[in-house]
Amino acid sequence: MKKLFLILLLAFSFGVNAQYYTITYIQVPYGDQAEVARLETKYWSQVAKANIDSGKQLAWGLFARPYGNSDQWTHAFVNVYQTLEQLTDNSIWNTEEILGISAEDIQTFGYYTGSGINVWKIEDQIPGEGKATIWNFAKPDNLSMFIDSNKKIWKKQFEKDMGGRTSWGIAKKLTTVSQNNSSVMTWDSYPSLADALDALDYPLEGYSAPKGDMTSEANPDGWIAQVVVQQVMWITATQ
Repeated sequence: MKKLFLILLLAFSFGVNAQYYTITYIQVPYGDQAEVARLETKYWSQVAKANIDSGKQLAWGLFARPYGNSDQWTHAFVNVYQTLEQLTDNSIWNTEEILGISAEDIQTFGYYTGSGINVWKIEDQIPGEGKATIWNFAKPDNLSMFIDSNKKIWKKQFEKDMGGRTSWGIAKKLTTVSQNNSSVMTWDSYPSLADALDALDYPLEGYSAPKGDMTSEANPDGWIAQVVVQQVMWITATQ
């Protein structure tokens, strides 16, 4: 399976004890999206499930980006691994060995008009399932302060009150970090797409952060982007 140009993507929720994941963003013309989804959910998901069952990865997911511009990615894949050795082992995507089908016969990359992939390391999370997720991307002036405040302040806040979320997490980007793109992301998953959109309608005034929060100081320019993704399919060892 080809990894792609992200999304997101998903009702993005990592309900597993993962360490690393890739997000592959893909741009697919509207007329080809149904066929890409069919091939991925019918065939490539079986390859991923075989890899998960054999301990070669932890989870796989396909997500759609329901809102965006025509020149942006439309879908994203998430592959979750326990180690970087697993993540970099492309031999696990052997369709002939697992399905008895040539990869060329079920390839989807021919439908893409653009794609890209990034590697992330999970710093912390509150696992859970969600049908829609907000991916929050940032480029903090002080990355370590931003991550530390999320882990020590915001995680404790959410453990007391999830505020409608079904999961939350923070991850550091390991690849393709530059002055113009993100170095960290957080995610907030919700029961439905409507719940995720409602969460974005937060008050601009009168809001107070938890005591001790330093994320504003670490990241004074705020989010680079907030992207809503919707889960198409999500597979773990129990699914």
